[in-house]
Amino acid sequence: MSITISYCRRYWKQLSTGTKLIALCLICIWVLSKAFIVMCKWSEGPSYQPCVEYIDHMCAEFSRHRISGNLCTELCHNTSAERFHCEHNSSGEKKVIVYIKDEDTKLVLKSGAYTSWDSVAKNYTSIKTLRPLVLSKDSLVEKLYSKFRQYFLNNETFGRFVSHLDVNSHNVLSAAVSGELLLQQDEYITSMNYQSKEVVPGLRGVCGNFYVSDYTPTDGALLTNRPGAGWPWRSVGEWKNRRTVAIRLLELAERLDNNDLLLCDVKGDNFGVLEDGKIAVLDSDTLFTRTVLGDVLKEDTCSSDSDCSFWDCHGTCDQKSWKCSTSLANTNFQMICSKIFRHDPSNGYHGILEDVPAKWQTTIWKEIRYCKRWRLSIKKSRNHLYNLRKALLHDQILG
Repeated sequence: MSITISYCRRYWKQLSTGTKLIALCLICIWVLSKAFIVMCKWSEGPSYQPCVEYIDHMCAEFSRHRISGNLCTELCHNTSAERFHCEHNSSGEKKVIVYIKDEDTKLVLKSGAYTSWDSVAKNYTSIKTLRPLVLSKDSLVEKLYSKFRQYFLNNETFGRFVSHLDVNSHNVLSAAVSGELLLQQDEYITSMNYQSKEVVPGLRGVCGNFYVSDYTPTDGALLTNRPGAGWPWRSVGEWKNRRTVAIRLLELAERLDNNDLLLCDVKGDNFGVLEDGKIAVLDSDTLFTRTVLGDVLKEDTCSSDSDCSFWDCHGTCDQKSWKCSTSLANTNFQMICSKIFRHDPSNGYHGILEDVPAKWQTTIWKEIRYCKRWRLSIKKSRNHLYNLRKALLHDQILG
């Protein structure tokens, strides 16, 4: 070893200064490349290793007949790490896992319920112990219906929920437990209720506390809207894309209005593109009906309107009772307009309608200037929505 080091030192001294610099640069590049690979592996490790643990735990519970679901068999057939990838927020309360079914199909698994199986099952096991024949498939459906009917819009939706549990004579207890775990999650209930309304991704089914929906990627125009993403909207092609996204968002706002829904967390990565090109809400546990949200806010005391806000949904303070009113001060159009179409100083996002062809600036800005107007009525808000969509749909706007 000492001979080798001595030889290397003599050889190094014989090299020219230029050669030494080149050698040092190559060594630095090699070291940095190795460090980059290590960092990538380190960052990727936590992204999918916990996913494998979640899936392994789910499938272990399924094999022990402790949970059920119409997708358990499929999901547990192949649990290799390459098929499951955690999303960035999977370290939080909600677990989001992308499942690569095949080359053409991706699905998303979500769960925010981690109540222990035993704590949920004891209500059913006590019934089973006292009266073994009571916990049949029909009696379970009746029990779930009486307990949770109020969560569903209609009997058809409740029927889909029962089909997700895949209830049969051999898994009644596990289906009961899975049903309880799922109905602790607002996003699952909202997704079930509004499947036919084209406001949320398609729901495929469940396994235990996980519910599975279609993978809906976010449009590039909404991703480049993030802070620090630059300002890449100089070509006609980029403008056409932003124009299309804006129209699709206006159509979503209209569908939300038609179903009396408010989206209270408006940001670019909370929207995904369905197969038919329509835009849907990804984080649907921030969707509320106006009635429900008004009833929640009215319980709060207030000293100003700002005390009556829930995320992006703004309420009003009754100056006589000093309690929040059931009426809301903004609309879906205003929230999407102020948070997506216009530049939002609160989070640094660029607005996708901030940089438009010069000859259309006046027409478009005539409508989006109402984004932040306080207490704009629903009727007037819809008029501005229709006028803006009409302007964006005009053929000459692509010129």
